[in-house]
Amino acid sequence: MRGVYTAALKIATLNSSKTLAYITAPATKAVEIIACTVTNESNANNQQMEIAIANISSLGTPTATSVTPTPHESGDQAAASTVKMNVTASEPTYGSTISQEGAASLVGYRHEPAPEERIIVTPATSVGIRMITTPTAFDCDVRLTFREIG
Repeated sequence: MRGVYTAALKIATLNSSKTLAYITAPATKAVEIIACTVTNESNANNQQMEIAIANISSLGTPTATSVTPTPHESGDQAAASTVKMNVTASEPTYGSTISQEGAASLVGYRHEPAPEERIIVTPATSVGIRMITTPTAFDCDVRLTFREIG
């Protein structure tokens, strides 16, 4: 499908509640979140984690890693959306929560909704994926797959 991208990052030794990733839609396009996963690659001891996807009411200027989304189809233009992962300072201010679920860390968190249940990020707004609980340290893989519309 044209206009589909994936951004992914390993967060080494995640041991705090924080923003794992956020996406800001460009001013001229909406973004449809197709999937989001948070998985554990290093800790064999199971723990309960809680993940939330929430609207960002004020982004501010978080310190985070810029991630260049990879297009799924050869020949697609670069994504116009901004994706940042692993916020280490200056957390965004969150508004309403769209989804919040607990998951066992060995299985991981997967948000892979049916098409009619997908989250739409309106132009020039941001949505964040947050670790709500404080985990025992583990290497965390975060993946966000989305489609730009417009």
